[in-house]
Amino acid sequence: MLKYRKQPLFNTKNIDVKIMYKHLPPFKSLRAFESTARQMSFNLAAKELFVTQSAISHQIRLLEQFLGKKMFIRQGRILSLSSAGREYFPIVQRIFSSLDLASAKAMGQVSGATRLAVPSTFALKCLIPRLPEFRKLHPEIDLRLKMMTEMELDLDLLGVDCAISIRYENPLYNFTHLNSEDWFPICSPEIFQQFSQLPLTEAIQTYPLLEGEHQSEWYRLFTKLGISHSANQPIHYFSHIILLQQAAIEGQGLALSSKMLAADDIKAGRLVRIPIDLETTPDSFTHLYFCSTKDRQYDVSIVALKKWLKETFSQ
Repeated sequence: MLKYRKQPLFNTKNIDVKIMYKHLPPFKSLRAFESTARQMSFNLAAKELFVTQSAISHQIRLLEQFLGKKMFIRQGRILSLSSAGREYFPIVQRIFSSLDLASAKAMGQVSGATRLAVPSTFALKCLIPRLPEFRKLHPEIDLRLKMMTEMELDLDLLGVDCAISIRYENPLYNFTHLNSEDWFPICSPEIFQQFSQLPLTEAIQTYPLLEGEHQSEWYRLFTKLGISHSANQPIHYFSHIILLQQAAIEGQGLALSSKMLAADDIKAGRLVRIPIDLETTPDSFTHLYFCSTKDRQYDVSIVALKKWLKETFSQ
């Protein structure tokens, strides 16, 4: 009978084996860290990942031991990220977001796009000029915009995943407040030169008023200033604030706008904010919200978009 010597298929004795990704921490620890850091809660992370709170704590300890750094600062019941955690979290979240989208595409379950409905005024004046910042920060998110009116707030009907709205009334949605703004009078530089030569009351009553979506605010402003509106003062109506603001730039009268909508035109010298002190009676009447369905509020792409909007447009 022939006898065969058992030998390994490959002789690795003299081969330099290189291990790729030798600094990757355990995946369970990364999931526990990402969920805890996103919600800033061990309890919520445990519920989201269907494990016990002690299991989350254990995975966080494993990650901290692996990295040799503390990821969280615990002060009683208050939890916050350490400096190392703040640096690590956005990187981990971006990797998870890319992996989630790639997996969804591979499974054929979603297109990978995040669809955002936006009021046209906000889109044109605020969001679109700043979109490159978001795309640079999150190149893995395929963000697609859809115009909406301020009265629309049906995400299914609009065919979107999330929206920016001034309304806050649908119990099916999760809302995050982004900004609240006062409105103030503006005019062209040419009108302002003439305007500044007259007493405030006379100047406001001299030039045509441009009115649109917020036409009642002129009367609220007049009440604040203790003056009455003259029946002979011309009023020009516009269906959209973009049209109204352009009319103000063209010197057709006085308009009302907010810092968010008029800031770029004021900075460029196309408009001037009429210096009326209303600080004694602040009256923010426009509120801006980010909303999504409650079952999608923890989607990585939506969380990232909400976080960026909050940081970019919060007051």
